[in-house]
Amino acid sequence: MAHPILDTLAGFPLKVSSALGALDKAWADEGEEASRASQMNLILMFGAAVKPADAQERFDEAVLFAQRYPCRVIVLAARPASESHLPLEAKVNVVCFFDPNRRGKRCCEALMLAYGSPTNELESLVSTWLEGDLPVNVWAHGVTDQEMEPWLPWTRRCRRVVADRSITGNDFFSLPFPRPAAVRDLSVARCLPVRQALGQFLAAHKPEVLVRGLNKVTLSHTPSMRGEAMGILNWMRDCLAACSKVSGVKLKAEFQLSEDAPTGDNLDAEWFYDDGSHFSWEHAELGTAAGLRFTLGKETQTLAQRIAFMGPAEALSEAIFF
Repeated sequence: MAHPILDTLAGFPLKVSSALGALDKAWADEGEEASRASQMNLILMFGAAVKPADAQERFDEAVLFAQRYPCRVIVLAARPASESHLPLEAKVNVVCFFDPNRRGKRCCEALMLAYGSPTNELESLVSTWLEGDLPVNVWAHGVTDQEMEPWLPWTRRCRRVVADRSITGNDFFSLPFPRPAAVRDLSVARCLPVRQALGQFLAAHKPEVLVRGLNKVTLSHTPSMRGEAMGILNWMRDCLAACSKVSGVKLKAEFQLSEDAPTGDNLDAEWFYDDGSHFSWEHAELGTAAGLRFTLGKETQTLAQRIAFMGPAEALSEAIFF
């Protein structure tokens, strides 16, 4: 039975044993004007529940990433448990685009594999598909904890393992990865512009002013933004802890997450102080509009912002390289 994701993605079906040879032929067919220079391997893993349209979008994003950072893309599409007995299915494709900097054509190579269940033989096959001596990065999309567990020992060789907490949930990031420091949250990377804009405003205030009397920090969010919310709340906690250390003022605040974001917002942060001072920040659910308000004693500061979350390819590069 053909895998629906491989059916959707463009490429040439072939025998697994013929994949690398077919890739060489595809490059030869592109001619000498096609530039080939890889910096890394990017393994795009799809869980069995990922729909073909979703997979196509993620694959397109991987190709956009490869346009900026040339790499070999390897797609691994899991089958449902009921289809684990089916044979491996492979496909190969070379996606080319015009590179204005080089004034020529540059190509991204993609090897695709549908599989039933992870085995030592499967891991060995994937290893032979990697470009040798280049870093290996994994992007796990829609991969459940159970689907990821058999791959955990194999990730020891990976520079980064990237997943989106807003999609996978928290438990994925609690799996016993052999190199926990290599695991990155795509939803956190996506919020870099938010952290930069908030940090610029807060840095204008003395550390002791931000910490003294602070008793509660809440971050409300829509259900689809749980990863972003957790990342921003953890960032606020780390920043305030650093302010406490620098100023010598003890941080006593309680930090809370809530899925009760105000209507029209996807993220809403509030800081409450003992003396009635109050800091609030909100980001519109649709668009890039954001605003903050900071009341200290009798003085109130307000600021309107335009903050767009990072695009998929940019967020992926942030997660992989930083």
